[in-house]
Amino acid sequence: MAAKGQKKRLALDTNFLFDLARAEPFAKDFKGFFHQLGFQLFVPPTVVREMAMAGEDDSEEKRALSQLASKNLIRWGIQPFAVSDVGDFIAEQFSEGLREKGLLPFDEVNDGIILAETSLGGISILVTRDRHLLDLDETSLSMAFNAADLAPVNPAHPKQLLRSAQQMF
Repeated sequence: MAAKGQKKRLALDTNFLFDLARAEPFAKDFKGFFHQLGFQLFVPPTVVREMAMAGEDDSEEKRALSQLASKNLIRWGIQPFAVSDVGDFIAEQFSEGLREKGLLPFDEVNDGIILAETSLGGISILVTRDRHLLDLDETSLSMAFNAADLAPVNPAHPKQLLRSAQQMF
């Protein structure tokens, strides 16, 4: 359980929302289990933008998944959150720093922004299947957050996080 006064919050990446839209059993189990434990599920602003862009993608499947996920966010108990204009600037700078230091590939702009937005939202775990995020060196990522004066965020695979939580709770 979270320490007294600590919020039980998770941020969700775009790929996990698409898993929910596909009705993937692990995604439904994840959402149900964490809601049952009293966790709140949130979507960073850049994930909302990625879903909107996917809604205009050439791939019919991607468009359909985007529309289904967008339409059902509230019904699924998932809330988008916003960051300030200053937060946007901080997130862009953080992403640029991760890419300049080689922690993320240069073209993965949104990954770094999503990490920073998650931190700015006061959320310590980002649920994702994105290998670029999951393969980040934890120590280097912690140092990057520290250097940016941001609280650290831990990218976690939904299946692994669910297994760990089931053992703990």
